[in-house]
Amino acid sequence: MLRLTRIHDGPIDPGARVHVLRLTHDERVKSRLAALCEDGTAAAILLPRGAVLRDGTVLAGDEGAYAIVRAAPQPLARVTAPTPLLLLRAVYHLANRHVPAQLAADHALIERDAVLERMLVALGAQVEPVEAPFDPEGGAYGGHDHRHRDDVDAASATIGEQLSIEAHRARAPGKP
Repeated sequence: MLRLTRIHDGPIDPGARVHVLRLTHDERVKSRLAALCEDGTAAAILLPRGAVLRDGTVLAGDEGAYAIVRAAPQPLARVTAPTPLLLLRAVYHLANRHVPAQLAADHALIERDAVLERMLVALGAQVEPVEAPFDPEGGAYGGHDHRHRDDVDAASATIGEQLSIEAHRARAPGKP
């Protein structure tokens, strides 16, 4: 069994065997998971809590093992609208409910949810069931971590983090 214990962000060693893991969105947000690679090899994903695997993430583990994560097709709803403003309104209401969404210029993809789909139709959007890979937006804070961190240097922080840091500094006079 492959033990994949870290996200690898450098080059893959030449000649290394690279496995492919097709995982749904729900599987890619778990820090502990048993899965099968496309070639049938069993893999254990053992990552720090909070790790989110994006399509294309490379995992590394024991004895030079590597696995590339691919977003697996899953049941989704494709949300479209007759005008850009109606699509923007639909996406606004999804975001207001913290619904993970994969965005494109003319549509959004969300996981199937009958209640949300009825809401979207009531707003004037069209909802079509599809089966596709799902790789939703990570959010302004690099995933689902909504903590406000003063130790992030402004050059490497996302725009959302930079704005949050500045807002917190403005509210706390006397702090650097």
